Formats: sequence, C-alpha cells, structure tokens
Amino acid sequence: MPESIVVIRLSRNLRYKLTYVRIFETYLESEHQAVVAELLRSLLQAYQAAIGPLASYLRRMEVAIQEMELDEKLLDHASSRGDTESQLRFIHDGLSRAALWYKTQLADRQMAADPELRQLLLELGEIDAAKLWRTEAVMASLKIPLALKEPEYSEPTVPEPQKTPEWRPRLVDDVRRPNWTGRSGQAAQGERGSGRSTPDTQGYSRPGGRGQRRPDFRFSRQSPERSGMDEDKSPDKDSKSGDQK
Repeated sequence: MPESIVVIRLSRNLRYKLTYVRIFETYLESEHQAVVAELLRSLLQAYQAAIGPLASYLRRMEVAIQEMELDEKLLDHASSRGDTESQLRFIHDGLSRAALWYKTQLADRQMAADPELRQLLLELGEIDAAKLWRTEAVMASLKIPLALKEPEYSEPTVPEPQKTPEWRPRLVDDVRRPNWTGRSGQAAQGERGSGRSTPDTQGYSRPGGRGQRRPDFRFSRQSPERSGMDEDKSPDKDSKSGDQK
C-alpha cells in the first residue's frame, strides 16, 4: 500500500529536525562567543522538544521512527561553513525555509483535514518562526548581514567606431585645371596664370593654354598668280645685274 502524502511530508520533516539537532550540537562544540552559544542551545532545546510530538503522531500511523537516517547532504552543507558568520547564515536560511513550509502545509487541505495534525503543524511553525526572529536579532547585534551581497556586474563599454568621412560628390571648385606642361609646382602654375608661351614653343598653341598664339599658315594661302609674279621678277633682277657688270 503506497504511503499517503501526510506520512511522506511528516517523515521528511522529522528527518530534517533530527539532522539539525546534530548540526546544532556540532556548532556548539566549537563556538566561543557567548551570545551565539546561547542561541545554539535554545535552538537545540526547541528542536528536541518538537521531535517528541511529531514522532508520536507518526508512530500512530505505523511509521518506523527508529530506522530513520539523517540527511547526509544537509550535514555536508553544514560542515562546509567554517566561521560563525557563515554558520549563522546557514541556520537562518534553514529556519526561513521551515517557517515557510509550515505556512504552506496549513493551507493544504490534505494536511489540514485532521484537526490534531493541523494543531501540531501550527505549534511547530510558531516555534520555528520564533527561533528565526531570535536568530535575526543575534545576527543584527553582531552586524552580520542576512545574505551575502551579490557582486555588481557592470556592462562592458563598447568603444565607439571611428567616424569615417562621408562620401560627397566632387564640385566644380574641387576640380583643378590639368597641368599640360608636365611641370609641377609653382612654375607650372605661373605659366598657366600668365597665359604666355615659353620661348621654345612660340607660335604653337597648346591645348588649354590661355592667350597663346595660333600657328600662322598664311604663307601657304598665297595665290598662284602672286607666286608667279615673284618668279618672273627674279630673272629681270639677274639681267640687270649682268648689264651693270
């Protein structure tokens, strides 16, 4: 026959209480502060007193209490706390969970159906709530925070990308006149500014040059008659020179 939810939950609660009794005894052996030692003794007495009525109720439900083992995982967590501050914080966390657990069980219909069980849960919950308040008072007197502050993580700053010059179309002012002389520097600019031809290139007009003369081709346009007249005159000149001789 499967166990009821009431037996499972109460057996687990009894197992936790037996384990915490062992934890309180272990902490008390190595504690030297009087206020903390007094707190541990009060917790030990309260849990030993709460085990009696809880175990009695489970016996009536035919649960073998003597075969119940301690929670080894909970013992390992408790033994890893090496100083008073971490030990008190561990105890505070356990009492907080226990007080919340009793409040949840009282709101459950299955757990609150039996008036005797409901009264038992109410008394055990009040014990844990009272011990939780006293633990917080001791921690406050020792200036021990209830919880460790989580480290603050700041978002990594991403460097802004370097700004590149935006593309823009070339305007008329951006276009310079080409240098056709093949020279560079101020000499070429001076020639373009003066508009005069260089001595070795007079009579030849460079493309793009301003104020330069065009080649004179007028000698090739002379009429044939004029050219013949010139040829006719040349023998006369020779004859005259011969007569004179």
